[in-house]
Amino acid sequence: MKLPPAALASLVLFVIPCALQAQAASGPAPQPVTQPAAQPTSRPAQKPAPRPSVGERVVAAAESHLGAPYVFGGRDARRGCRRHGKRVRCQPGIDCQSLIFFAYEKVCGRPWTAFSVMPSISVKRRELGDPVPGLDGVLREELDAAKLQPGDVLFFLLTDYNLDVDPPLLERDGKRYGVWHTGLFHGTAGEAHNVIHAKPGEKVVIEPIENIGFDALYVMRAPSPRRCPRSRR
Repeated sequence: MKLPPAALASLVLFVIPCALQAQAASGPAPQPVTQPAAQPTSRPAQKPAPRPSVGERVVAAAESHLGAPYVFGGRDARRGCRRHGKRVRCQPGIDCQSLIFFAYEKVCGRPWTAFSVMPSISVKRRELGDPVPGLDGVLREELDAAKLQPGDVLFFLLTDYNLDVDPPLLERDGKRYGVWHTGLFHGTAGEAHNVIHAKPGEKVVIEPIENIGFDALYVMRAPSPRRCPRSRR
């Protein structure tokens, strides 16, 4: 059936508003959701571990000899000793001086044969560092062990000991004190102030300084890296 023009116009007006209402009700076409790009997780920069001091490295080198038997004059059977003017292989074992000489050789690069076995000469030449103010000749009862640092060279003194061979390192109130033993300050553990040394008649050990007999003490501190070139590598 053919609709009259007026009816057709009414139908168009009805259909168009309905279409617009349907579009408004349904809303605009959904847009794809864009996820933000993942940001890389940043970690706080870690500070490099502090480089060990020369003294700490000397202690570590000495620790490699722990348990070695004590032999007076022992040089770990190395070459470099002399007997009757001839070069011979040294005695096996370790004594209190060779423990220190070997540790300094490893850390600083100076041959162990270059160190004097006479404590007064070694101190005068500052072969093993510098005297520590306040500890460069102190009686046992006056010693403040809290001032010691790892790697400090300890000369243990007894009254009138060995003075016909080597001059005293300390003179006080008419008394003279000579070196009878040496060691290295290892560090503090709790209330113990420990020393690593070649214990006469036994072996290389770590033990509290209170266990060692002495009347006085003379302390040398390990040299700076400038005077110990190999330690900077």
